[in-house]
Amino acid sequence: MDRAFEFVRRSTSRIVIGAGIEARLPQLLRESGAQRMVLVYDEALQPLAQRLLAALSTAKGLPVHGGESLKTLTAIADMVGRLRAVNADRSTTLLALGGGTVTDFTGFLASIYLRGVPFIACPTTTLAMCDAALGGKNGVDFDGRKNELGTIRQPELIVADTAWLQTLPDPMFREGFVEAVKKAAVLDAGHFTRLEQLAPLLHQRDAAAAREAIDMAVAMKMAVVLADEGESDRRRWLNFGHTIGHALESLAAGALRHGECIAIGMLAECRAAANVVPPAVFTRLHDVLAGLGAPTTFPRAFADADRLWSLAGTDKKARGDHVPMIVPTAIGTGIVAELTRARLAVAIA
Repeated sequence: MDRAFEFVRRSTSRIVIGAGIEARLPQLLRESGAQRMVLVYDEALQPLAQRLLAALSTAKGLPVHGGESLKTLTAIADMVGRLRAVNADRSTTLLALGGGTVTDFTGFLASIYLRGVPFIACPTTTLAMCDAALGGKNGVDFDGRKNELGTIRQPELIVADTAWLQTLPDPMFREGFVEAVKKAAVLDAGHFTRLEQLAPLLHQRDAAAAREAIDMAVAMKMAVVLADEGESDRRRWLNFGHTIGHALESLAAGALRHGECIAIGMLAECRAAANVVPPAVFTRLHDVLAGLGAPTTFPRAFADADRLWSLAGTDKKARGDHVPMIVPTAIGTGIVAELTRARLAVAIA
């Protein structure tokens, strides 16, 4: 995939994802206008980061510890000091190399450092390629709540080599495709059917199937973001599974991966809205997630309705005693339903 997307808030965001892209990275960066660069990278990706730094020659590298614990205001403040130490100014482009947390962290940092510097994302996980690096949402966690603070700011460029996925452990490899299923379930019946066909191949880590699923996820998300960059209406459809999923993720505090929580969250939200979600829709969703190898049952260790509701009830979308959530009424389409504490208790029972 190599496409440019025009936004109202910013000029252009170009997305280049595919096989063999790493060799093209220096040229792609030159085409984007990047000159002075700082590579913020997950320290677990040291060999890849060193290859890129050698290829870019003038870029400086700043390692960070990946994972959700990175996404704090304390870590942001620390990185501001590190940027000052390497003389990063308003002409400096920040490159994020890593998964969703590094992408979120660096995008948020780029949007506020010196009131905004250029930002380029180099996602290295299926989750980041299928979702986290796309659409311009950047944020950090606060007071135990996921993505409580954030901005909407599109990167100038998103560039990734699908060969970078080869070293991912199986759970990390699968979780990005959960986000592809999430989008298709409420946006595109044809893509959902194709993902049902691809699920066994994705479970086996087939490279061609992975590229196809990533391309579908990018196309679906960017179509929504272009129509509703600021999440005033249509972009809410991308939150399917996230109301309960994010509450579970916060409660689990690192014991579960994001994609696992979203898979569990989608099914739980369908159970919470069983009056509008047909059984056949639930079954197809359950089966494609199971085919990917994603979890499909609510973990007993975190089935605490009171604590989950205390987190879900303070969601940014919360309205009094209910939280609006999107659920599919047929594969490829959905409606806004209301999550209440009582329905949450039923969903996790």
